[in-house]
Amino acid sequence: MQTLIIGIGLEERDINSDIKYNSIIHKYENKFLKIIKTIHPNGLENGVASKSSHCSYCAEILVKYYENNLKFFYNHAMITKDMSSRLLFRFAANHRQSLGLLKNVQLAFKRSSATVPLKTPLPPLSNGAKQRIGLWLACSAGMTAGAVALGGITRLTESGLSMTNWHWLNDMNPPRTAEAWQEEFERYKRFPEFEQMNREMTLHEFKKIYYMEFAHRMWGRATGLIFIVPAFMFWRRGLFDKGMKIRVLIFGSLIAAQGALGWYMVKSGLHKETLIDGRASVSPYRLAAHLGTAFILYSGLLWNSFKYLTKPDVYASTRVPRGWAIGVHGLLTLTFLTVVAGAFVAGLDAGLVYPTFPKMGDYWIPPEYSTLTPWYRNIFENPVAVQFNHRVLGLTTTAAVLTFSLASLSVKFGRRAAVARNLLAAMVIVQTSLGIGTLLYHVPISMAAAHQSGSLALLSFALWLAFNLKRVPKI
Repeated sequence: MQTLIIGIGLEERDINSDIKYNSIIHKYENKFLKIIKTIHPNGLENGVASKSSHCSYCAEILVKYYENNLKFFYNHAMITKDMSSRLLFRFAANHRQSLGLLKNVQLAFKRSSATVPLKTPLPPLSNGAKQRIGLWLACSAGMTAGAVALGGITRLTESGLSMTNWHWLNDMNPPRTAEAWQEEFERYKRFPEFEQMNREMTLHEFKKIYYMEFAHRMWGRATGLIFIVPAFMFWRRGLFDKGMKIRVLIFGSLIAAQGALGWYMVKSGLHKETLIDGRASVSPYRLAAHLGTAFILYSGLLWNSFKYLTKPDVYASTRVPRGWAIGVHGLLTLTFLTVVAGAFVAGLDAGLVYPTFPKMGDYWIPPEYSTLTPWYRNIFENPVAVQFNHRVLGLTTTAAVLTFSLASLSVKFGRRAAVARNLLAAMVIVQTSLGIGTLLYHVPISMAAAHQSGSLALLSFALWLAFNLKRVPKI
């Protein structure tokens, strides 16, 4: 019973309401996790005497408390003012289903003792089931992060165009004989990358970039299997509610879309008619779509793993203004936009055009910023403008995170949210330092790969902060 939150609905016009409340507290104080007292004011709009308006009012307060603090972790109960009738219902893990139950509260009380059939929610998951689902989601998120890291190294080593075809099964069987390797190498020679950049490449060097792209593709397939097989098992066992089923379908669709987008991106660098300015490189637009989708998938998997793995925290006296929660969403938006801008930097090799900081050469705003027409092409296709935009977004994100962290030091976020805030502030400093170092040292592979992986870590801490801050009571 100590996981139940009880709401007691009392009337302002009832002179004995305090006596009744005290008697209930005396009897049940140690039985429940929390008892919420609500007083239905006289003359409240839409309130009808003797029609259980105090119960409807209490339900509204419980809904707000539920939305702000509890979400998926507790059951709720409501007791009428005179204890002559009571309605006890369980909040399901699904938020929408829970609110559906609350919509029936007023109707149930208006019918007094009449029994109103409510939709029976799924039985609550055991702690073991929650942990298994949470670990599966976290593992899937980790595999997605690994795919992003491998994809970054593949791009930095110019390996992405080494495999010139795409098949679900044939891709899993690389060349094994000398003749098969030579045939694959001869096929690669027919495409623009070899003609423009790798005319002196040997078969041994080709094998290196081929295996890098092969590893990236196989990792992507393994990510799909690690997600799909457990998802099928959990679904069959009835461990998903309606909301989670929808999310699982979305995640599965995003994983499939990632494979399609990956090949769509590679194709843009294999044919002369799809090259931008004749460069043997993948389309920066398709690269940004591929990376952006991966970050969206990673965010969804990680966020939902938090729901299953994180135990509810108790906030005895913590109250946070809603503006702080909104501010965290702003930080998440800035982080994501900076990541997408970084994808265009990678797609255009824009990190090499001005290897100086803080100025770009001798200029704060480079003169080549707007050389393309129409003007909006500069944002996506002009390497100088793309690097400038990424710098501005990166520094803006850094300033916003540090300002948020310093300004919130005096605010009681609760232990978990405070730890997440501090980790986010530390990570943004590391990430900015990696970005500047990557620029000054002419994009070394190790540092550039660490910079891309750092963006995942930064996003993870921002998500962790947003998740924990969402659960802190608001004022």
